[in-house]
Amino acid sequence: MKRKIGNIVYRGIVILLALVFFFPLFWTLTMSFKEREDIFTTEPPLFPSVWTLDNFREVFSTSGAAQFFRNSFLVSVLTTVLVVILSTTCAFGLQRMAGRGSERLSNSILMLRMIPVMVLTIPLYLIFRQFGWINSLAALTMCYVALSLPLAIWLCLGFYGGIPASIYEAAVMDGASEFQLFKSIGLPLISNSIVVVVLQTFFFAWNELALAMVLINKTENRTMAVGIKYWAGNTLETPFARMAAAGMVCIIPTIVITVFAQNYLVKGFVNGAVKG
Repeated sequence: MKRKIGNIVYRGIVILLALVFFFPLFWTLTMSFKEREDIFTTEPPLFPSVWTLDNFREVFSTSGAAQFFRNSFLVSVLTTVLVVILSTTCAFGLQRMAGRGSERLSNSILMLRMIPVMVLTIPLYLIFRQFGWINSLAALTMCYVALSLPLAIWLCLGFYGGIPASIYEAAVMDGASEFQLFKSIGLPLISNSIVVVVLQTFFFAWNELALAMVLINKTENRTMAVGIKYWAGNTLETPFARMAAAGMVCIIPTIVITVFAQNYLVKGFVNGAVKG
């Protein structure tokens, strides 16, 4: 009986927390379909009195959201591809290295991830201004790759650590080179787990705001996050409905990717947590 009551209480708490975290997303969704009269009122209704798609039309027709969306998607995809390539190769080399030097180097790489992004904005701006790379999506991609690599390498180290050493030893006895070990054994065995690196890298590049605001000044090169921020600050009346519509468009890729990759995501975290 006590166990049954405990399960009911546990489920009730989980449902309550889910509702608390879901409500801001629900409010943003309904706001994106509201007219101005439903927003600028003392008692905003939970649902729109009149459902409208004008906010979405305005986002794509006059606000430049389509270009911002393309910029964000391009930067996020390039960042993810480069991070996956570099992290899988670097982590494999560190995992295959023997001795304390490898462990210290691995810990040092992870410590780089602890540096706040805001601390790096001014130095990075000065560096890229010296090279004339301000307002360059390539420069923004380079920054995101550098910031994402430490955590990605650390995750891949955990994935490679779950592969029994006997598999490598058997391949070496058959005359396999280190590159063959990486290509034919290491990479295929952690392929499911790499989804974790893909998701965390893509989401970071897609949602990042501080560096994008500092390095990108031209309107045509802005990312989606920067575009939404400027809509809030460049008008006399904050366009809440338009910002909500842009926010819903902005989270579509993350939701789609997460839904299709959730099974691989769980497997990746489990594999990364187990070292054999």
